[in-house]
Amino acid sequence: MNPPAEPIAAPFILATPRPPFCAPGCWPWDHWQRLALERGLAADLATLGRAVMREADQHAWCGRLKAECGLSDDGRAMLARVLKHPPRTAARWQWLLATDGLRFDPWERQEFYEDSPCWKSMRQRWDREQQREAQSSPITSNK
Repeated sequence: MNPPAEPIAAPFILATPRPPFCAPGCWPWDHWQRLALERGLAADLATLGRAVMREADQHAWCGRLKAECGLSDDGRAMLARVLKHPPRTAARWQWLLATDGLRFDPWERQEFYEDSPCWKSMRQRWDREQQREAQSSPITSNK
């Protein structure tokens, strides 16, 4: 019988090195959420930002989206953007979560390449639908 193999650490793309597994509450997205709340970001937006940062890492989104979602600078640009433009940033994050990082359309779940031209028309449709739904449950502004 062979001895158990040592676990292989999964590569992560982050601004600072970290172990491949962290204790609950010690992941980069957890730190980002706490910082966002300390800086005065509304709780629902901090939770949304945490979710998008986590999904970018855990679902292995492309490098460009990982950078957009804070994994290249510990979320500094991400936090600055949401503090300056809360509704617009929240809409972008919701879109990225709904499409799993521009992989699947949010309605039929068909797979597309990240650079597919179809994303523009799908995003326009998504925006129209979100505007209709916003009347009943708007995202909290940061003001």
